[in-house]
Amino acid sequence: MPADLTMTTVLAVMYTVFLSQIYLISVHYPRKMCARIREVIETYPPVNYPHLYPGPYTYFAESARKHGLKIFMAINYLIAAIGLGLLCAMMLSGYEPALLGGDEIFVMFYFMLQTAPLFYIQIVEYRHYDLMRKTFTQKRRAATLAPRRMSQFVSPALVLLAGMLYLLWLAFYLSDKGPVSVWGGEVYATLGMITGMNLFYVFYLRRMVFGKKIDPYRTDEDRDRQLRVMAKVYTLSSIGISLFLGLTQAADRFGFEVFDPTLVSFYLQLCAVTGLGLVFRSITVGSLNFEVYRETTSTSS
Repeated sequence: MPADLTMTTVLAVMYTVFLSQIYLISVHYPRKMCARIREVIETYPPVNYPHLYPGPYTYFAESARKHGLKIFMAINYLIAAIGLGLLCAMMLSGYEPALLGGDEIFVMFYFMLQTAPLFYIQIVEYRHYDLMRKTFTQKRRAATLAPRRMSQFVSPALVLLAGMLYLLWLAFYLSDKGPVSVWGGEVYATLGMITGMNLFYVFYLRRMVFGKKIDPYRTDEDRDRQLRVMAKVYTLSSIGISLFLGLTQAADRFGFEVFDPTLVSFYLQLCAVTGLGLVFRSITVGSLNFEVYRETTSTSS
């Protein structure tokens, strides 16, 4: 740690950033998600929009409106309380982050606990769309005949920036690892994980663009809007991980490892803002066409 920094300063920054993580991921975004779900259920109820609630989802919608969302928020508040308890225990025990780093693992474990309720919602949503596809009975679908291109959904300049930053991080990372003959398992694991993540973004986005609709009722306009948002999220995620890894490696090289927990917490929050936050801001309930879910809606001929 640089001599002109005190442990008090390090702890003040770390506690502030960790408090932000507790609020943002266990309070702010769960509240927004609940408000979004409640708005859909109350504005577009199962009785008028049956195609939106296939099979048991009519019951799930009513159950969620009555008590399910309250339970969801209670779980998130409990996780937030655990985080506050951890902060209090750290302050009372005189905790100091390790000068050579390593304590960021606890930040990551807590983040995994925070995102567990949100991942549950994503699993329910995936099953919801899967059942919608299975029960879709429309024989003919209206489709645009114009060829689809990836550049329609993501800026080539943004993709180029992501690729350049990945290569810069790769060169910076390997500059400390010596010749290939002395690379250990950690180096190969890191290269495989980061490269694999970027490849996953590319192939999954291509599947979304050229594959079948996730929601068979959704209009082409709504689908394309969602694709543009998700393409931006994936590209920004790639940019973010390259910058984050480069920053943490620079911290190791120049003796700032004591800030590793703070950097990890800040990066995880940035992921939430550029992921969930961008989706909530760009795709509001009012911007979507829910008329396709009415009983009388049909585009068959």
